[in-house]
This record gives sequence, structure tokens and C-alpha cells, in this order.
Amino acid sequence: MASARTTNAFICLKVPEQLIDALAGLQQQCHNRVDPQHREHIHITLGFLRDADEQKLADTRALISSGKWPAPLIRLTGQVRHGSWALKKNPSYHYDEQTVQKGEQVRLGVEHNDELRRIQEEITQGLDIVEADFWPHLTLGLAMEDFPAAQTSGMDLPTVSGPAPSVDVQQEVSTAEFTTLVHKDLPNT
Repeated sequence: MASARTTNAFICLKVPEQLIDALAGLQQQCHNRVDPQHREHIHITLGFLRDADEQKLADTRALISSGKWPAPLIRLTGQVRHGSWALKKNPSYHYDEQTVQKGEQVRLGVEHNDELRRIQEEITQGLDIVEADFWPHLTLGLAMEDFPAAQTSGMDLPTVSGPAPSVDVQQEVSTAEFTTLVHKDLPNT
């Protein structure tokens, strides 16, 4: 009998190195409140595959490998939000717009330009992924303690921008480790 083993995976845009370098300075400024996202994990999630079986992973590999997308420009919008998909699973967690709570992600908005919109829509539609209220962003890090959300509005966000170098498919190995299943370089036109 065949195994019905499933895994969690996600499709993401990698962030250009010049923006990651600029984010390192911002992470240093926030180091007493925010545990920084590791450089190699900074990305923009385009779609999430929850409990994907081998067929869904094969379909994902095929779609990404054959995709013909230009590299979208990655530029921060200046919008900062917070929240946590992981904490939402805990019934005692209640989102508070006014407070960044310990364990929540501090998220930086990314411009939702035509190229990024096209990639995200083709991937989610091609794989039947439902993404309600897609908001492109990258994660600066996790809050190490509760602090007022108003403190995020004063952050000096980088103005550096650049083209996304690739679309990747990452498979969850643990909550903090991922394996790359597909790496697709994007042409910088």
C-alpha cells in the first residue's frame, strides 16, 4: 500500500542581496526587541502548500520549473505590520493591533507591482492555492517581548530596491529549517 505522506511547503521570491544587506542594519537597530530573520530565510511568500502530497509537490516543481516570468522589482512600501500564523493556532492568542506580542513576526510591506502580481496569480491559480488578502511582505524578525506597535512606525526603513533573483519552492523540515525543492532564476530585464 502506498504511503499518503504529506508535508508543508511554500513558494517564494528571494529578496535581492542589496536589500538584505540594508535590512541587516535595520535588524541591528531593533536587536533588543526583534530576533532577526536569518539572511538565508528572508523571502516573500507567494503561496503556501499545506499537507502537500507527492503529486502536489510534483505539480509544483513542474509549474515553477517551466515558468517564464521577468524578475519583479522588490521595493519596500514603508508599511509595517505584525502577526503570527503559528500563534493563531493557540486558542489563548488574541491579535492586538496596538501591541506587537512576543513571538509575532514584524513584517515589512513590499510593493505589489504588476510583475509580482502576475507571478503570484499564475502560481496560486495554477496550483489551486487559495490566498485570501495576499499582502506581499518580508519578515524582519520575531518579537522577543511585547512592545507598542507605534514603535514600528518610527523605523528607518531601507529605500534600496532591486530585482528578485529567483522563485524557490521550500519544503518544511522543521519550524526553522527548510529544504529547497526548486530554485528558478529569474531573468533581470
